[in-house]
Amino acid sequence: MMIDPVRLMTAVLLGLFAANASVADEAEQTAAVRASLEKQLNAYQQRLAQGNVEGILDLYSADPVFIPEYAPPAVGREAVRKAYEWVFATLKLNGRFIVHEAEVIGDTAWVRTNSTGRFTVIATGVEGDVANSELFVFKREQGAWKIHRYIFTSAAPPPQAK
Repeated sequence: MMIDPVRLMTAVLLGLFAANASVADEAEQTAAVRASLEKQLNAYQQRLAQGNVEGILDLYSADPVFIPEYAPPAVGREAVRKAYEWVFATLKLNGRFIVHEAEVIGDTAWVRTNSTGRFTVIATGVEGDVANSELFVFKREQGAWKIHRYIFTSAAPPPQAK
């Protein structure tokens, strides 16, 4: 049996074209997911500044875990609600997240960020700078990306009292 070189070359070129199209489609999907995750983080940032507990809970998954520094993990929606209620009764926050990397694996994604900003202790009015490193794990639920796990730690020493 003779191999037709024109047919062979056509098949190879079509295969390469399909592979390149697949890579391009995957890159577009990854960029779209990253943009969606960054949109969620922007909404989270705004709701933190507003002290909006219900708005923040809307961004969380059905079974969330919030792991703040210097506090036990808040596991489940009610525990997460109480944790944010305590935060907003104690502090006024205003900051900005910077996304350093994100990876999507099926219906799960993780995003590594850092944030900087200011806080005010409500009871005393004392203000200070804040800087954190964060890891967010997102889960896609009913087509929407939700914060599923969130952990942060200070990236700079706490401000010293003067």
